[in-house]
Amino acid sequence: LQAEEAFKSVGLKRVQKLLREVREGGHVGLATPSIAAATRVAAAKLVTPAADTDTSDVVEVTICRSNTDCRFGMMIDTERSLFGGHAVTEIQSGGVVEAWNAENSTLALRTGDVITAVNGKTTFDTILGEFRECLSCTLRILRRSGEEPGPVLREDRSEAEKEARAMEMRKARVTAALIPGLIKIVDSEFGQGAGGRIGRVVSMYERIGRNEIFEEDGEHGKKYAPGYIEGLSPVLPFHRTQDYPWCAELRCQWKSIRKELRTCLDEKLWTPGAYEASNEAYGKDWKIMGVLTEDRWQDEKRFKITTAAMRSLKDVKLFEVFFAKMPAHTKIAPHSDNLSYILTSHLALELEEGACSIQVGNEERYWKEGEMLVLDTTFIHSTKNESSQPRYILVVRFWHPGLTEEERR
Repeated sequence: LQAEEAFKSVGLKRVQKLLREVREGGHVGLATPSIAAATRVAAAKLVTPAADTDTSDVVEVTICRSNTDCRFGMMIDTERSLFGGHAVTEIQSGGVVEAWNAENSTLALRTGDVITAVNGKTTFDTILGEFRECLSCTLRILRRSGEEPGPVLREDRSEAEKEARAMEMRKARVTAALIPGLIKIVDSEFGQGAGGRIGRVVSMYERIGRNEIFEEDGEHGKKYAPGYIEGLSPVLPFHRTQDYPWCAELRCQWKSIRKELRTCLDEKLWTPGAYEASNEAYGKDWKIMGVLTEDRWQDEKRFKITTAAMRSLKDVKLFEVFFAKMPAHTKIAPHSDNLSYILTSHLALELEEGACSIQVGNEERYWKEGEMLVLDTTFIHSTKNESSQPRYILVVRFWHPGLTEEERR
């Protein structure tokens, strides 16, 4: 940016200041305008800021028209400017804005001004909607005070878009090469022709290669699954634990597992998990302590009871197992776990009942110590702990029983 002539006239510190203010949701010098003067010109009038208002950074004016047939006559950029709003690219002759400019030269709207809001609306579509439908429009304008109108600064996304397209092409090539390899592996392990039985997996990888994501908003809530296998049932936020007999086996050992957990509450043992960046976005306070992660039992000596309990379970194919800690008075924002072929179960170990809940899709349930839940986490889900103590559960993620052995491989 410093190499661009248009940028030099603005200055690095100025841009950094403006970007910081935009990120923080406001602008320095913004004050509520008072009606100090009003001038009717071609069905337009101005409400100026109070005399002692600092308008060096932001100007707020109200322009009115007698009816919607009087066009404002101003074009704005469809792309967001570096300063966060939409830049004025043209003032057309014969419009309300041009007439108003003629009578208000010190505050005249000009090319290069950045409109950050119109009647409180900030997106391009909603700003246009206000211009189309409203007789009175209050414009919040960011401008470089004391400078002549200059070139409109706009973020150059061409390289980013080019790289994104290249990434999509690489992804498509990788998945296209991956599919024959998967089929060969399955054929070698399960016999010739077995690879023909993983059609649902092939379809999933083809969708990934095309950058397609399965999304559905039905009676039970919204589902979001980049990794989606067709035909798995039931399609419900919560499954019946009675349909998974191993849940009863695990539940019988919950007190022993909790006792073992209580010996491992040292904060240094808890980590943000394998997807730290994602966790930071929707639940930065959420921590885990791995029992079975990355296809490996993590510490069979430390988790002797829990590991033995998990190994003893029948009729379940484990994907990963970990303890999860949610501090007091925290929430985890709505999100998806992305994979329809992995189900999740929770064994509640220690919490304040009635104050800790999880919402999956359109249904909310509260954890109870010693009880289990089985859920489909491709439904958008969120959690909250409204108590004054941490919430501890054992999370068991397992392969969906509707998968064939070949598909799991």
